[in-house]
Amino acid sequence: MEELHEIKLFGRGGQGIVTAGNLLSEAAAYGGDYAQSIPTFGPERRGGPSICSLRISDQPILLRCAVTSPETLCVFDPTIWHFVNILLGFEDNGKMIFNTQMSPKDVENVLKEGKYGYKLENNGYEVWTIDATEISTRMLGRPITNTTMLGAFAKATGFVEMDNVKKAIENRFPEAADKNYQAAEEAFNKVEKL
Repeated sequence: MEELHEIKLFGRGGQGIVTAGNLLSEAAAYGGDYAQSIPTFGPERRGGPSICSLRISDQPILLRCAVTSPETLCVFDPTIWHFVNILLGFEDNGKMIFNTQMSPKDVENVLKEGKYGYKLENNGYEVWTIDATEISTRMLGRPITNTTMLGAFAKATGFVEMDNVKKAIENRFPEAADKNYQAAEEAFNKVEKL
């Protein structure tokens, strides 16, 4: 039976959102799946909104467009969801993974309040949170959360295995693979679910 997972990654320019999409695609391919990563961003500038559409499937992927109905949202920047409607098209029974110091319950409450101009009205969702900025800053010496969030994504979704995440990181960052993988592994072990 064909299984197609549609995912959106949200962050800011310079945070490695495009790289994260590529790494997750590569990790999925190492696991025997087909994968596709399509970045979307406005003027290329550090700090501007950056979105990456990701698809993972057990069959060849014929679509060649941005994801419009994601089942999984992965929010790499602690504040981007204050300015961008991350819930646009979000499906019921989906998963949301946030880089934040907030608890999953606190994130859910803010989304249900509609504080940022959009409201969570879905059913059956899961909210996951991890302070990826703290882990990245401590482990890597900078608040670039892309590899750290890979671990949280792997744990929350099960779409990629950590061994394959490690291979993708080693391929992309051979000189700094150990620290980046350790950050991802810590996020895998610490990510919290509502």
